[in-house]
Amino acid sequence: MPSIHVMRTEMNRIVTSLRSLVKEQGLATTSSRIAAVARGQLTYPIIRARRQNDRFSFRGQDLPYAFARYNNSFLNERTVEIAIADYFLAAGKGRLLEIGNVLAHYGHPGHTVVDKYETIPGVLNVDIVDFKPEEPFDTVVAISTLEHVGWDEEPREPDKILRAVEAVRACMADGGRLLITLPIGYNRRLDDALRAGEIKFPQESWLVRINQRNDWVEADRDECLTRKYGEPFTGANGLYVGTI
Repeated sequence: MPSIHVMRTEMNRIVTSLRSLVKEQGLATTSSRIAAVARGQLTYPIIRARRQNDRFSFRGQDLPYAFARYNNSFLNERTVEIAIADYFLAAGKGRLLEIGNVLAHYGHPGHTVVDKYETIPGVLNVDIVDFKPEEPFDTVVAISTLEHVGWDEEPREPDKILRAVEAVRACMADGGRLLITLPIGYNRRLDDALRAGEIKFPQESWLVRINQRNDWVEADRDECLTRKYGEPFTGANGLYVGTI
């Protein structure tokens, strides 16, 4: 269960986000989004019960979808991202570094987290491109975080994503393991870098969402890179998974 500090920070984040939404998109649109979140929370027990035995294929494995109430994760790409992270971490040992404070919300607390913006105890507020660990880590994970680097900052630096990926690699010990997930369609420069091979890992997978129910299947790179973010379904409709 998340700590009191985590819950308070999340509440503050939600309030700030709501204020920004009202300012940018108006009260009607914001109210509609709030209603959608509320519907998700209400339907969570039903969907979880109906889909508790559902699986998706990932590199020859049949993995169970992750159904978490937090942030309506069971309705978006988190349902496969967390499942993949659980599978990846189950085989890992040693010191764990996470870029972006995600895993603590899904049952993986107690590791080192670098997150430039989330100011809570235990999180290092450092830009990943400037982070230099005293010792490299055995396992490094970044769940849908790096797409924001340089893209959602002022001034925008589209090429910063390339430096961020290299910085993440540099945090990993020799013989270590790394998992990165990236949503397709959110950051155009990132999509171009994946398409051109500027961002590449020894093991790569591409997944696409195929329906409103939130089922995901493996696809090829070209198909995945045609997917839009937020259309036709909420959040990512295509997902890149890179591992070492």
